[in-house]
Amino acid sequence: MNENSDDPVSRLRRAAQSSPAAPELDPGIVAGAPSHPAPRLVRRGRVARGAGAAFVAVAAVSAGALVLPGLVAPSAPLFTAAASGGSGGGEAAALSADSRMSLWVNYEYVAGAGLGTSGGSGTVYELRRTGDPESVLAAAASALGLDGAPVEASYSSPEYPSYLVGPEDGSAASLTLSWSGTGNWWYNDPAAYPAPVCKDVPLVNEDGTSTETYEECTQPEIPASESLAPSADEARELAAELFAETGFPVEASQIKVTADEWQTVATAGLIVDGVSTAVEASVGWSPLGTIAWASGHSIEVVSQGDHGTVSAASAVDRLSDWRWFGAAGPDYVGGAVAFAADSGLMRGAESTPTEEPAPAEEPTTDGEPAAPTEPAPGDQPTTDGEPAVEPAPDGDTVDPGIEEPGTSEPEPLPTPETVTMTLEHAEATLLLLWDADGNAWLVPGYAYENPEQDFWTSVVSLVEGVIALPEPVEVEPLPAVID
Repeated sequence: MNENSDDPVSRLRRAAQSSPAAPELDPGIVAGAPSHPAPRLVRRGRVARGAGAAFVAVAAVSAGALVLPGLVAPSAPLFTAAASGGSGGGEAAALSADSRMSLWVNYEYVAGAGLGTSGGSGTVYELRRTGDPESVLAAAASALGLDGAPVEASYSSPEYPSYLVGPEDGSAASLTLSWSGTGNWWYNDPAAYPAPVCKDVPLVNEDGTSTETYEECTQPEIPASESLAPSADEARELAAELFAETGFPVEASQIKVTADEWQTVATAGLIVDGVSTAVEASVGWSPLGTIAWASGHSIEVVSQGDHGTVSAASAVDRLSDWRWFGAAGPDYVGGAVAFAADSGLMRGAESTPTEEPAPAEEPTTDGEPAAPTEPAPGDQPTTDGEPAVEPAPDGDTVDPGIEEPGTSEPEPLPTPETVTMTLEHAEATLLLLWDADGNAWLVPGYAYENPEQDFWTSVVSLVEGVIALPEPVEVEPLPAVID
């Protein structure tokens, strides 16, 4: 047959002959694969890359089923986002007046020249629970050295099935599992820390006598030189073994370790397509060298196709709508908050007080408060310097310190300061979102850095229609009077 024939079979043969050689696999990965259950990344139609977790999925296709790569246009939204948003949007929208009063600043975000103006595409991933709750819990219990069989918790429900090993009241080492979302589990051992030292303390009466006592307990500190907690390198190796045995394998070099006098903590994030996400596994050791707590997940990462994304400049408008918020990974965590204009939500930078604090009483030379100031004209001072109780027209008395209903005009609210913040830097990343059924997803998004470079805020970048948004939550207006 002519080598240059353009029939389909010849084209496929030429493409196969010109393909580069497949990369060699790390022998350590191949040898250790059978004993390391991984959160599988399933990516239909192509090879998937997952840095640090050796995620590989291969799809076999016949010539007749060959599909050229391209954006997926869903006939219906992939899912409906939960009303709570990916980073507390619903809760933020329902902030009380008291909490919002302390951040009386509106921020208007503007796209700067540094933001890209071209859209693109990104992959949506479903974080699908894998296995069954009993086997997942049993594997975690075995890895943590906890004896006992998994049982359903008394607080379990069809919506949020929950299971545990150990006492439900937490009086001893126990392991709980929530079989919703990412199938997350949590281990806690109250005996991992040194026993508290308690003593009876006399309860002194006003006259200086004591007839009762109360128990005061303190946690003894262990000097750093005597701590049995693992070193940073040891913690990474031990954590890598624990995470692998519980279905969350990562390289020890990717585990972050922090330590203080109370605990040593190792944390690893789920990495998908080279992006560190908000899904993390952690373990903490006490100074006695015992695991005090640990947490993890039981998931596989399933690709739901590539979808269109808006530009970083266009997505700035979504900062005023909490429904587009998502949780970014640890690389974009931190910073202060303030209001986003027109949303009543706390996003942005620090605010400043709107009122000066009342001056404190000036002490006299003997340390006592200074004498009261002179009363205002019309007040009748008493012998102790307080305004006298004035008689009312009907013969009753009126305390001038108590306002009668309708006797005074309500104080107007302060005018909020509006600050325009121009955003010049954004990075594409994956955001964790929850759907209305409690399932977890990773979706494309942008993380924006504010001009002071002290925080990031993140929004979903998918074009409209790929996911459905919940109904907006109306923020109640602030009260007319400041107490």
